Amino acid sequence: MVSRNRFLGWAAVASTAVALSFLQFQLNAQNETSAVAGGEFARQDPAKIVAATTCGECHVSEFEVWKRTPHSTSFKTLHRKESAEAIAGKMGFRLIKRQSLCLSCHYTAVVEREQLRAGSGVSCESCHGAARDWLDVHNNYGSGADYGSETAEHRQKRIEDSRRAGMRRPSDLYDTVASCYGCHTVPEEELVNVGGHSTGSATFELVAWQEKIRHNFLQSFLTGDGSENAVRPQEDLRRAYVVGRALDLEFSLRGMAEATGKGVYTKAMSRRVRTSLSELRAIASEATLVEVEEMVATVRAVEVIPNNRQALLEAADKIEAATRRFLEKQDGTQLASLDGLMSGEGGSQVADLEEDGEPDTEEEDTESPQLAATTDQAGNPNPPAGGTTADGASAAPARPQVVGKRKNRIRPKSRHATIGPGSCSGCHGPQNGWWYEDPHFAAADPFFDQRPKNVQIARLYGLSPGKMARGNQICMDCHGSVVTGRESREVQDGVGCESCHGPAKEWLEPHQEGDESLGPQRPGYVAALKLGKLDLPDLKVRAKVCSGCHYITDSRLISSGHPSGKGFDYAAGMAQVRHWEKPLASSSSLQAAFSTALSARGAVPDVPIATWAQAPPGGAGGGGSGARLGEAADSYLAQSTEASYRRRPPRPRGAGGGRTRGSSAASRSSRAPVDLNLPPFPEIAESTPVEEVLRHLKERLEALYRALGRSAEGEP
Repeated sequence: MVSRNRFLGWAAVASTAVALSFLQFQLNAQNETSAVAGGEFARQDPAKIVAATTCGECHVSEFEVWKRTPHSTSFKTLHRKESAEAIAGKMGFRLIKRQSLCLSCHYTAVVEREQLRAGSGVSCESCHGAARDWLDVHNNYGSGADYGSETAEHRQKRIEDSRRAGMRRPSDLYDTVASCYGCHTVPEEELVNVGGHSTGSATFELVAWQEKIRHNFLQSFLTGDGSENAVRPQEDLRRAYVVGRALDLEFSLRGMAEATGKGVYTKAMSRRVRTSLSELRAIASEATLVEVEEMVATVRAVEVIPNNRQALLEAADKIEAATRRFLEKQDGTQLASLDGLMSGEGGSQVADLEEDGEPDTEEEDTESPQLAATTDQAGNPNPPAGGTTADGASAAPARPQVVGKRKNRIRPKSRHATIGPGSCSGCHGPQNGWWYEDPHFAAADPFFDQRPKNVQIARLYGLSPGKMARGNQICMDCHGSVVTGRESREVQDGVGCESCHGPAKEWLEPHQEGDESLGPQRPGYVAALKLGKLDLPDLKVRAKVCSGCHYITDSRLISSGHPSGKGFDYAAGMAQVRHWEKPLASSSSLQAAFSTALSARGAVPDVPIATWAQAPPGGAGGGGSGARLGEAADSYLAQSTEASYRRRPPRPRGAGGGRTRGSSAASRSSRAPVDLNLPPFPEIAESTPVEEVLRHLKERLEALYRALGRSAEGEP
């Protein structure tokens, strides 16, 4: 008989051996990927991939949906594209579907014969995690039970066990969706700047994109027999909408953290940050969400610049934490105010109200009470002339008179819909890279920055600075890309693809059909021309498109000081914007086409250019184009700035999560007068350069803001 002590000794040895074997198994599993050639390119552990066909044995309808999506079909098409081959060549990858960075996002990587290679396109495990460890756990409902008869206790344990085994469950919204943005933001600087890869899905919006690949297994059984691909409840979509916008910002910051210098990648990431921040501000304007306001404040506190890795990653971590807190607190039922934004209608507050809380109209801007009193012969409102009031006090000097009627656009509106820049980048990577480096890309920046010259023209035209970047105002008709359905909101980009090639919502997919070698006879190209695409190879069409913005015939705009573009060199302009392979048209043919287009538009109107009227008696005196900027400018700007300050009090929140209107005019007028106590305006002669005048004016505006206790951006 074996003694008790000896038995315990052998048991201890055996248990130790089992433990060591288990630890060795885990270690091998962890090292298996790194031991495989090219394993560093795998996003999931390739040794634990079971393949989509295995998932499809139970998730039949979801598998059928997946097979028809680009996530699946690209497996057979992507590596054959010339653009993909060009990128791989620049990056030094011999085979796209083996041992290349392409495996990280475009494929599900597996191990075959000790080599990493593509097993399928983007599949189930790309989003839900490599399934070997959790496959048999997540569908184990207990002995003799199925989904309907499983006990609540067993279900809770099953869910927890599957999570521990590495499953990203659909209910774990942040973890599942984060995998989408890890690829769709393309956080690889070298891949973009050197390889020429696109800068990501610029129009990626989670709810809309989820609809394209909808495969709701659980919801299908909750609402039916599982055979139909059910739509998620609206409250779930609201949560997803906010999470998607937050993740876009988070991963844009993480991408920017990898930026090391100037270039396309840095500009693209900076643009993404600006765009996602704007979207979150729109959400905050519709619903009271502390976490969203925290996200906005986090970005404002960090410099979004290259080589600022640590600070940007810390900011991204804060946004992740805020997003997770949002998900813990919100079930979506209290977020009905976001439905307008989600549908693309712009939201109730953004669509219907101007920044002063008053309904948006096309009438003269009345932001300052001194600006609307009389009208000229054409019926345009003009401010009262300088002089004295009934009680003998000095009245405000007149704002310079402009000629012509105020408009919201100067080009005919297309009946086709725009979708915004970025949608073309997937196929036209080099052209997308060119755009980021071209002045057209930054055409809206001066309006975002509220640069003095732009503000001056806008005010003279009758438009407040806060409205310049909105899609339903005249500035963005030429300087920005206005997305259909979002006209009342700020634009996100300067002049993009559709500004010249035509609104693309209807023709984007059809225009890709056919062999490229057929040129203009390609079926997709012919079809696209009927759906809103402009035939730019036709010089007559091209001349009409370009001159629509570069040749200004609007009397009021010119009278407000906007350049007419009369001397613009279109032949030189074509050489600068060339981003196509075919030879550039001859200078003579270009000149002929543009001369015809300009003649059809008519001559630039000869109208007086508005100038500041002089101060009341005691001022500089004199008028006309040589008038000096002095006390009159100070007086007008002081009143305008103070009026602007008075009309933007903090807005209280409504009980339903939306904003309420601002304070009334009576309550605003009760504000105590502000003693500006500013030093005299610098002496400016007729020969003083315009740039110096603008610099003095900018400094004066900053001094006025400081005197009012506000920053130059209008923040207290």
